[in-house]
Amino acid sequence: MLQNVTITPSRRSLEFGIYRDGDNNLDAIQESTLTQALRTSARDSHIEFTVEDTTALHPGVLRDAQADKGGLHTYDYTISDGSVANVRAGRPDDMSDESNLARFVARTLDNAQANGAKQTWIDLVDHGGGDGGGLETSDGSVMSMPDIAKAISDGLAMHAAAHPDDARRSIDGVVANQCLMDTMGFAEG
Repeated sequence: MLQNVTITPSRRSLEFGIYRDGDNNLDAIQESTLTQALRTSARDSHIEFTVEDTTALHPGVLRDAQADKGGLHTYDYTISDGSVANVRAGRPDDMSDESNLARFVARTLDNAQANGAKQTWIDLVDHGGGDGGGLETSDGSVMSMPDIAKAISDGLAMHAAAHPDDARRSIDGVVANQCLMDTMGFAEG
């Protein structure tokens, strides 16, 4: 006798995007964000992390990945259930480019939809620039707070265009894990 089988995507409470720009002197210190994500996902299966990490390091969470360990490069991957998956390594992305941030936001929202996540948050991890802006480039310039807000909005629009059935999904919060934290300008932006 044949039975109809319906496959239901895993249900996660939270999709948490980590957008880490380690092209500066805080690269090693900020890498702990990824280790914390791995530990958190091992303790709580309701959380998945979508990661874009531009770094000169080979992060400990990727100890089994086959990737270039030298020079600045970008890793894209997910962390869930205490494991890293879907690892891609490539040339370094310009993390202060609005279109790059928008694509990351859209990818995080796509993963949230696929996992049935109830909330979606973004963590911007970089050196930052205080109230002047954030997501610092290697030449010291930064993406302004209004530009960060626009990039997030553009990412929402990209996800909505690609997934009209999920167009109401939003970013529920943004964490500034950098020199932007606790600044009034960031909160306003």
